[in-house]
Amino acid sequence: MIKNFKIFFIFFFLICTNANASLLWKIQDGINEFQNKNFSSAKNFFLNYIVSNPNDEDGYWFLGEIYKNLSDKNNSIKYFKKSYQITSENRSIEKIIFENKNINIEDYFDMAAMYYETGKIKESGYYADMMLKIDPKSSSAYFIKAKIALLEGDKEQAGKYISKAIIFDNNLLNTNLAKELGITSIPDTTKEIYDLSALELYFKGEIDKTIENLKKSLEIEKNPETYAFLTECYLKNNDINSAKSTLEEYKKTYSSDNLRINLLEAKIYSIENNPEKEFSALQKAYKINPNNIKVLLYLGNYYLNKKDYKNAKIYFETLINVNDAYYEGYFGYIYSLIETGKLKEAINLIRKASSINPKSSEVQFLLSKICSKEANYKEALEYINEALKLGKHNEYYFEKAKIEYYLKNYSKSLEELNKITKLNAEAEKLYIKNYIKLNEIKKAEEFLNEKLSLDKNSIIYKYNLYILYKLQGDEKKSKAQFAQIKKFKPATPDEYIDLSEIYYELTGKEEPSIKILNDATKKYPNSYELYEQKMKIYYMADKPEKLKETIEQAQKLFN
Repeated sequence: MIKNFKIFFIFFFLICTNANASLLWKIQDGINEFQNKNFSSAKNFFLNYIVSNPNDEDGYWFLGEIYKNLSDKNNSIKYFKKSYQITSENRSIEKIIFENKNINIEDYFDMAAMYYETGKIKESGYYADMMLKIDPKSSSAYFIKAKIALLEGDKEQAGKYISKAIIFDNNLLNTNLAKELGITSIPDTTKEIYDLSALELYFKGEIDKTIENLKKSLEIEKNPETYAFLTECYLKNNDINSAKSTLEEYKKTYSSDNLRINLLEAKIYSIENNPEKEFSALQKAYKINPNNIKVLLYLGNYYLNKKDYKNAKIYFETLINVNDAYYEGYFGYIYSLIETGKLKEAINLIRKASSINPKSSEVQFLLSKICSKEANYKEALEYINEALKLGKHNEYYFEKAKIEYYLKNYSKSLEELNKITKLNAEAEKLYIKNYIKLNEIKKAEEFLNEKLSLDKNSIIYKYNLYILYKLQGDEKKSKAQFAQIKKFKPATPDEYIDLSEIYYELTGKEEPSIKILNDATKKYPNSYELYEQKMKIYYMADKPEKLKETIEQAQKLFN
């Protein structure tokens, strides 16, 4: 058994002082809350999302929109600004820092003008540049830079600066400087100005106006950055058809820019829930550049969602080798290690991940999962409670519900399940198990018949029917279901696990269940889940020596 969890917890509690990764915080869940105008729950979702996905501009953008709807202007500006900053950096466009409420651009103008008048051109230019960082449309800043360029003898550059100044303030056309430089009419808006306006509007959350400016930019010059940005804006507006048509135009014009095109296609297919085409697009992108961070992250998450942890681990490991400060890569890698039984390696990497992102609640969540993997449910409960103090999430509630179930706290398990906003098949199965344990037959029957999405041919579905018929006193139907259970031939590790738990519930003894699992491990020797299930059976049967023996065996095999 992994030792010194308490000491390990204290260490991380000290460095993780506030309230995951891409697997847990699926952005569409938050978008759904936002689109349904559940702004309070959407806010909580995205506040957690950006902690776990600090490099995703969409999380910050939605927070900006949410706070705007909540009439919190300062926070809205704060998160739009961060979204814009990441967007600019990702597109290699000049980073623009919009006005901070504590900064007065006029103070910089006064400094620039003063230095210009005293002949200190270098200092004057510095303050003009500061003005442009605060407001990239500052006509005053461009006017000063035009005067500086003219003073330095660069009349061509001076003309460019004064032209920009006039575009942003038409009155400057009447100045002596404009006349001296031969500017007699308002210049046409340049592509650069449209791009600048688009980015500013994006920052403000005005996506429709952003799209208008990007279209105008494309009329002047077709550019891959602009096509990509426009496609993403359509996706943000949930306009899939326009995103597709823009991407098609992009492909016609820039067929060589396949990596970005393939990533955009993958994003579209993911939204459309078309995993085959999504995977195909990601594979094409991977062939172009197997070290691209976004490609590796998308592929890792793709496999995580499929519960193919071995393949997920490969891509996340490559990702952290390419960039050893990329938090999302560490989370995905650690999660994959835990699911494949490499617990010691996972613990070692948690230290690194937490140093990169010390505010994340996922440290405690991951430690809780590690404890649960070795049936150490009491300590697992401590960790998951700490995680829930720092961040609320469906996966946390589900993890706690499982822990409470194995601690035989069935009512508490149900309480946690009731907090989940979107159930998966595993959560549905746990609902039924709790209802049966609590002898709430009507609720179990209602859930099984109306809410459960389990495959009706699955062994779990048949077992639940058997229990319900038996509790209702319908011997004929219960016998028929039991006969089907006895005939069932498992074909996957999951089916062996389900069958082993059913036999433990039916007999109250561990021997039949362990025999099923021993047969399974011969067939699937690399499946850590089978050993984990043995630990659960020995825990429920109160066989601490056998539990310890199985833990040690698993550690030898998988660590």
